[in-house]
Amino acid sequence: MAAVLGVAPMAVRQHLYAMQEEGLVDFEERAEGRGRPTKYWSLTPSANRYFPDAHGELAVSLLSEMQSVFGDEGLERLLAARTADQLKAYRARLKGAEDLGEKVEALAVLRAEEGYMAACEPDPDGGYLLIENHCPVCSAAAACQGLCRHELELFRKVMGRSVRVERTDHILAGARRCAYKICLKA
Repeated sequence: MAAVLGVAPMAVRQHLYAMQEEGLVDFEERAEGRGRPTKYWSLTPSANRYFPDAHGELAVSLLSEMQSVFGDEGLERLLAARTADQLKAYRARLKGAEDLGEKVEALAVLRAEEGYMAACEPDPDGGYLLIENHCPVCSAAAACQGLCRHELELFRKVMGRSVRVERTDHILAGARRCAYKICLKA
């Protein structure tokens, strides 16, 4: 790298160590003969944000093409199948949750793992708020409103019939976040 960049090897190492502190790179040491092991550097997943990412554009394009090829009914069937798969996975993850608070907290953890920057807060009016401060599928959801409709359906099914789930904030409606009020039915 030093030769390609026209700098001293120590300059490259200093940059690599600084990037390692930021969590952008990591290395693996391999013994190769005599002397110190050689360090093989690689990017971490955190470094992906510095590279072009066309997954949003791809998702929007695929949704558009699916609707064109299979029609509204076909796209709806696809979304329903996806929701059914999510429901199985979500129910498995929430299986140990006993009460409503534990369920909403477990759902928030699951959604945070999926990139939604989700949190669970008590609602002053009773129940809980599931807050999603980021939407990793926003461009796809803007192109296909069915994604948001199915998401709400998913939350209602995973929480159960005795629980009311209503969306109170919606990014696609201009809110800064998506939020859901989750409480026991009266």
